[in-house]
Amino acid sequence: MEGSSVRGQQKDSIIQLNEAPTIESFQAQIVRIIGSELNHAEVFFDVIDAEPRARQLPVWIRSHLERHPALTKKLQQGEMVGISGSEHAAAPRPAAAVQSNVVLIPILSDARLAAIIGLVSQADQPVPSAEDLESTRQLAYEVSPILHRLQEIQRLRRENEEFAAKAENAAREAEEIVALADNRNALAATLQMRSYQQINLAHELRTPLAAIRGYSRMILDGRSGPITDKQAQYLRVVTDNTNRLIALVSWMSYISALSGQSLKLSTFDFRDLWRECAESNREQLAKKSLRTHEHFADESFGMIGDRERLASALSEVIALAINLAAEGSALNAHLTHGREQELNFKLSETGQEIPADMLKNIFDRPFSGLNNPLAHGGVSEGMSLADLYDAVGLHGGRVFVNSSPGQGATFLFTLPAVSAGGEENSHEQTIHSGRRRR
Repeated sequence: MEGSSVRGQQKDSIIQLNEAPTIESFQAQIVRIIGSELNHAEVFFDVIDAEPRARQLPVWIRSHLERHPALTKKLQQGEMVGISGSEHAAAPRPAAAVQSNVVLIPILSDARLAAIIGLVSQADQPVPSAEDLESTRQLAYEVSPILHRLQEIQRLRRENEEFAAKAENAAREAEEIVALADNRNALAATLQMRSYQQINLAHELRTPLAAIRGYSRMILDGRSGPITDKQAQYLRVVTDNTNRLIALVSWMSYISALSGQSLKLSTFDFRDLWRECAESNREQLAKKSLRTHEHFADESFGMIGDRERLASALSEVIALAINLAAEGSALNAHLTHGREQELNFKLSETGQEIPADMLKNIFDRPFSGLNNPLAHGGVSEGMSLADLYDAVGLHGGRVFVNSSPGQGATFLFTLPAVSAGGEENSHEQTIHSGRRRR
């Protein structure tokens, strides 16, 4: 007893264990130190919170403890636990362990079970003496602070790695945000410069156009001498087309200012948009007993655009078509894709036609200086598709309105195909300034 080697080398063992850099090396040294002195017993050291692959508690002992929770409770209270060969006979285990005796010595840290030292003796081998068990228990008590420190170091190291990974991700995201901000600023500056270019272009165009219109009017008024009826007819054509160009230039200035408003882009199916707008006008359709017929291609009409702005413009077209349609007739909606996958929408009615003087100015706003004509043959006041023209123009599309006696009116607009990456599939992406109508 007095010369127990475990007790005699305990001080040196503590020094060695205190120098262990990791839990794994600490675990290996514990097994080596105890095993070198108790060579007649199999030694294992099981750290409770270790990774599964580092756990040393044999499966057959773990199974026994699970079936006897009272033993686990004793270990948690700091008591040694002994298991005789007869007690664990029913537990599945290696054949060599059938007649073994087991002693489990707990290591507590902060009043919780941190590790277990296990001593397994075969039936034909001497069991550890009381002094050996006490020395091993004393060693377990002495190394508890070391194990606690290593576990804290391991926890801090793990947290440090996690923080480093998060810091790296945050730095990378910050760089991406800075790059996105730079790209956004560059895009905003480019758009602003283009807006200034359009304003300047509109100003440069307006001056000579005003001069052309002014001199044409003076010639028509006879200030430069008599003119023939044929000459007067030609000059009226020049004046009318000059007025159209001046209105278009004014619209360019207006649309430049309007472009400063951000489009709220989203992805949606145009068929759903049409049906929602038609449903919102269901009451007006019912008042005139109108039906809607859809002639849609059997394919998807997904697109990217400002859904709210296009919905408002589409409702404007439907409301005008309802106003023109004969009672009890139908509105025919056509939806197809063009050669370059642009979206083509057409809405037609077979009731009243749009008078020529109204059709001429149907896209105009007050800035043109031309007032919209008033009601004609039951058509409501303020007939205008200015919102439609602006909304489609902002999306890079074009608008057409056709109307002739006995044929009613047809409203058609196109919207270019735009991919999710922002690249157009159609070359007709920018605002098309030509107003097409008959």
